[in-house]
Amino acid sequence: MAAGEEEKAPEAHEDECVLCHRSDTSLDGCGPMLQVDGVCAHVHCLFPAQGLYQRGAEGEGIFGFLCADIRRVAGRAARKRCCVCRKKGATVACWQKRCSRRFHLPCSSQRGCISQFFGDYSSFCWEHRPQQSVETLQEGHTTCIICMEVVEDSLSYTTMVCPSCKHAWFHRGCIQVGGPSLCQPAGTPCARSGVLLTRGVSLPQGQALRAGLRHFACPHCRDRERFLPEMLHMGIRVPNKKPAWEQDEEEEPALPQLYGRCDARQCLYRGGREQWQEEGPWQLLLCSSCAASGTHRRCSGLGDTTQQWECAGCAGPGTGTGKGHGVLRLGAPEPSVPSAGQAGWAHPLTFLPPLAAPSSSPSPPERRAGRGRVLPQRHSPYSRPQP
Repeated sequence: MAAGEEEKAPEAHEDECVLCHRSDTSLDGCGPMLQVDGVCAHVHCLFPAQGLYQRGAEGEGIFGFLCADIRRVAGRAARKRCCVCRKKGATVACWQKRCSRRFHLPCSSQRGCISQFFGDYSSFCWEHRPQQSVETLQEGHTTCIICMEVVEDSLSYTTMVCPSCKHAWFHRGCIQVGGPSLCQPAGTPCARSGVLLTRGVSLPQGQALRAGLRHFACPHCRDRERFLPEMLHMGIRVPNKKPAWEQDEEEEPALPQLYGRCDARQCLYRGGREQWQEEGPWQLLLCSSCAASGTHRRCSGLGDTTQQWECAGCAGPGTGTGKGHGVLRLGAPEPSVPSAGQAGWAHPLTFLPPLAAPSSSPSPPERRAGRGRVLPQRHSPYSRPQP
């Protein structure tokens, strides 16, 4: 290239990530795609990109990565060929000295390359990636603790083991995202490991993306002290967020509203059957047995001292009143619903032993400033493992 000639990135199509040149937003490992000032990029493609740093303030660019910097890095990688797909534009480089292999982030899993999402956000090719050093032997045909399918007979890129109990074996894809659905039929391929399912059940526990940093632990022994740093070192992404089950509790649907209509044969209220007052003769009472029928006090000849009322269907033919279990007034507190821990109600994840929250989770450095050097602490969806 002639001196002063500016490097140009391959022509990017609309809604295509400028760092991996993929338009699919559901690619495993790439995260959501964001667009700012005409620059589209997957969130996870930003962090391991060589030479890309978070130089912007919070709210600038994409997670602090300035759009001009993203374009510059994409331009430098325009002539760099991916060692997996052989296409140009590879922005992720192996950190091993004197290794010239580069790849796109979504291509990394096809050849066993990894990217670490903590500390310096290092990446390694299949030859130089870290290996688990756990000394353990399988007992017969060992199955993945998450998808319940057979794993390889030794440690590999796709087959991993808990360094603490040494009994929990699992697929890399299963511990990262999770196993198949509980109701997924047998004979269909597992979305994460690719093997055919022989049974329609799985244990969707312990996945990094569901558990988050504070609750990510071995699915078998529940160890965190050794398990979490090992998984981060092996390239498992553990976001610093609330666990999925706590988010589900916060998004519980609202309880249905109480019945709100006067069903007397002749409604005397000028406002109509669906209007009422909080007190007095036009207060709406609900059936104390079914709560699916209502009446204004005056429409059924009920005085202010009447404390219970039943509809004709609950009290019996030819009656409109009868003994009930109490009166329900619209606007009064709704019947209580058993909460977690009370009889008759169980949280869907109560089978998981509770984990003590870590005393502190150190804030992560956002990007490396160079090999072996870290930028000041910034905002990031990932965190460094505890020492």
